[in-house]
Amino acid sequence: MKVGLVLSGGGARGIAHLGVIKALEEAEINIDIISGSSAGAIIGAMYTYGYQVERILEIVRSIKTLKLLQPALSWTGILKMGVIRKFLELHLKDDFKHLKKPLYIAATNVNTGKTEYFNKGPLLSAICASSCIPVLFDPVLHNEKLYIDGGILNNLPVEPLEGQCDIIIGSHCNPIDHDFDAKNAKLVMERALMLAITCNAYSRRSACDYFIEPKGLETYKVMDLTNLDAIYKIGYEQAKEKIKKIKTKLKE
Repeated sequence: MKVGLVLSGGGARGIAHLGVIKALEEAEINIDIISGSSAGAIIGAMYTYGYQVERILEIVRSIKTLKLLQPALSWTGILKMGVIRKFLELHLKDDFKHLKKPLYIAATNVNTGKTEYFNKGPLLSAICASSCIPVLFDPVLHNEKLYIDGGILNNLPVEPLEGQCDIIIGSHCNPIDHDFDAKNAKLVMERALMLAITCNAYSRRSACDYFIEPKGLETYKVMDLTNLDAIYKIGYEQAKEKIKKIKTKLKE
């Protein structure tokens, strides 16, 4: 059976996807095709490129947040996406053709206001476009058009996999906590964006045959890279329980 995996965005919480993938591998469930938004696009690209889970985790551990968060000094965003691109250039070749498995990347076209999916051509600008949080980062130019974070309109891009897979597994790493403290306007703005993104992901969960949303990720900040091992462990351990049901289905 052909298995598709959909990876949501969620910033640093996206490391939970690596735990999910590791649990799938240990259960001998082969992932044939991946679709992802934002952090899910980054994890999906590195995995389909051929990196092992442990190596991806090691690479992400090496990131120094402050080096990535450099001012853009422009009216469209306050941080530079180019620094993230340089990080990607160290580990990936810039074309989808170098991937060992099919990958779809979702990004939001600023001009049309629609989600677009990329699976060929330039890879790095597609990843950056999908990961470009609006206001925080400058919009990204890809194929001569401007794009922002794919999660804005579609944080669980299941659509490219429909009709291509016998089973679709959704991995959502961006759950909402229910004890938010509105301390200031900045936090309220972040909260509003998070609610909107999570809502559009939940609207697509029924399109997945299995939906994995590790509990306990709510307390981790999306831009905080200091708790990667804990986030990975949450994704891995909770995915193992869900995968027991998936294996039963695959054996039928």
